[in-house]
Amino acid sequence: MNPGEGKPMARGRTSGGHPRGPWPALWVALGLSLASTTLLGGLLFVLDRNVWWIALAGTLGLFGGGAYLGRRGREAEPLHGTLLTILYFGLVVGVLFGGTLADVLPEPLPGLGVGDSTFFFVWPLLQLVAAVAGCLAGARLGRLGSRT
Repeated sequence: MNPGEGKPMARGRTSGGHPRGPWPALWVALGLSLASTTLLGGLLFVLDRNVWWIALAGTLGLFGGGAYLGRRGREAEPLHGTLLTILYFGLVVGVLFGGTLADVLPEPLPGLGVGDSTFFFVWPLLQLVAAVAGCLAGARLGRLGSRT
């Protein structure tokens, strides 16, 4: 038996015969998470200029992206949800910092002193929980769907 055979994510192989692993599904999940954050978070932000709406939309988007990732792999692997969170957080924080510095986005917590990191402490924890929970839920749904 070749390494990676029998694992759900290893079904496809690259041209060199090596297993692809979770990366193709991870990139799709990241794209879905970012798209849902942009659409839902952008709509909520237009209605009420509060960065927490973008964070809430991102949490929901990460749950959906994690669910896609878990369902695609049919494997409850929290590491995949964690990788999704790390990639997502890096991209979105860059956009938020850039938007705040360019005065396009308001401060995440207006009225609090500079250096208060409540937003950037609570938000990543919510993201991590959402992506891992979505990954676990998606894997369970993927296994249920394969039994029928």
